[in-house]
Amino acid sequence: ESFAGAAKQYSSSIFVTLGTGVGGGIIIGGKLFEGNRSAGAEIGHMVIRMGGEKCTCGRKGCLEAYASATALIRQTRHAMEKNRESALWKIAPTLEEVDGKTAFDGMRAGDAAAERVVKNYISYLAEGLANLANIFRPEAIVLGGGVCAEGEALLTPLRRRVNRLLYGGTKYAPVELLTASLGNDAGLVGAAHFAQQKAEKSHSGQSRTE
Repeated sequence: ESFAGAAKQYSSSIFVTLGTGVGGGIIIGGKLFEGNRSAGAEIGHMVIRMGGEKCTCGRKGCLEAYASATALIRQTRHAMEKNRESALWKIAPTLEEVDGKTAFDGMRAGDAAAERVVKNYISYLAEGLANLANIFRPEAIVLGGGVCAEGEALLTPLRRRVNRLLYGGTKYAPVELLTASLGNDAGLVGAAHFAQQKAEKSHSGQSRTE
């Protein structure tokens, strides 16, 4: 996405994937930030709520436990169990049929329980994105994953909340919030770009030796 997708016009960006978990990539000055021995940038395991939901990593309150697509499905199911009259049951007649779209579909149908699920989900996600923005202050944060298919239903309220949480406000150093454009091809494009960079570096080194 940084090289050929939604963030190609920016030298500093963060890519956040909302899927089974929450993954990410951080680009600073056009270069991938990896941390010590490539073990860094595990943004999904940043705690946004101390003592909160148990995460797969063993800690509690991680962003992944609140903002992944898996978490959204869990939150939707919980709301359905608490609200047996909710229109969510018409959208997903069984809990097994709930997916990342269910709550958004319910919100569009005017269901109060669904609206609360979406509002809370966006609040959790915004906390994590604001933390990333305040630490790295990238030019853009790009979101990927199935949840992003919701488009502006997700982005508009998310932008508002993230902008309110940005340290120093948005006038001096705004952070664009975008959705990914390459879809499932992102990994292929990234791998090709990486191979090209390695080849160019190797050729450059060989030329200097000669």
